[in-house]
Amino acid sequence: MTENQSSKAPSEVIRLKDSNSSIFVKYTVERLKFQRIINFLVLMPFCGGIILIFKYIMRYKINEMNSIRKQFKEITKNDNPIIICSNHLTFIDSCLIIWALAPLIWYQFNFNYFSWNLPAGDFFGKKKRYRLIALLCKCIFIHRDASPNHHNEILDICKKLLIRGEIVTIFPEGKRSRTGNFDPNQLTYGVGKIIQCVPKCRVLCVYIRGDKQESYSNYPIKGSSFYMKMETITPQTALTGKEGCSEIVNQIAQTIKKQEELYFSKHKSGVIKRNEIYGNQKQNTSHN
Repeated sequence: MTENQSSKAPSEVIRLKDSNSSIFVKYTVERLKFQRIINFLVLMPFCGGIILIFKYIMRYKINEMNSIRKQFKEITKNDNPIIICSNHLTFIDSCLIIWALAPLIWYQFNFNYFSWNLPAGDFFGKKKRYRLIALLCKCIFIHRDASPNHHNEILDICKKLLIRGEIVTIFPEGKRSRTGNFDPNQLTYGVGKIIQCVPKCRVLCVYIRGDKQESYSNYPIKGSSFYMKMETITPQTALTGKEGCSEIVNQIAQTIKKQEELYFSKHKSGVIKRNEIYGNQKQNTSHN
């Protein structure tokens, strides 16, 4: 679907007979422009409200946030397109990443770097409150149970957004990890298809996890502190087609998997160190 063709297509919502079914939104050029304007206008009040809920009601905290934001600003000094790829454990992973990367006031003046997201339309599209949030927060529904044509249309939109200097966040696993760990063997080809068509596209590989997160869940546990590490790579392959996609996705997967291994290495060593300290204190107490 070319940009001219999509601009001529009617902006329509197709409702299915079952009231519990999701809806399909036709993302025309006009609709995306309109949605972006709405997103920009409500950025401070709406997203600011979400952050207040995160901080003061859910008591969430991003560890080393200043360092993360400094790193992200350095990354954005390079004008080459960038797509975010992350592990996926909760409904709000993309929200947490956006919050961690920059303050809202910076996004207000650098709105291209407020990421577009691809929530599952087959789940979130069924509920009005999620459809409203999607309209207000740079979201494009992708229906996992839809036809390949639908998937390709959404991927085509992502390519155009990246070429225009916008950022898109994709979870290569396609859904929340059922094991609680990033699985390089359970990935979709979507991000590979996008990168093949976007020259010099970089990938910001992100690993994010709450300290109370053992497996997947709808939302992180109240009072969670989030570990987040990121690394920028530029996938390279001489292959084309499905083989090229596979090679690109594999490079991304290996980077995220290494980030996860680093997390568990640090986490386990931290636990061991705390246990040693606790054991020494206990021994000293018994001697006294």
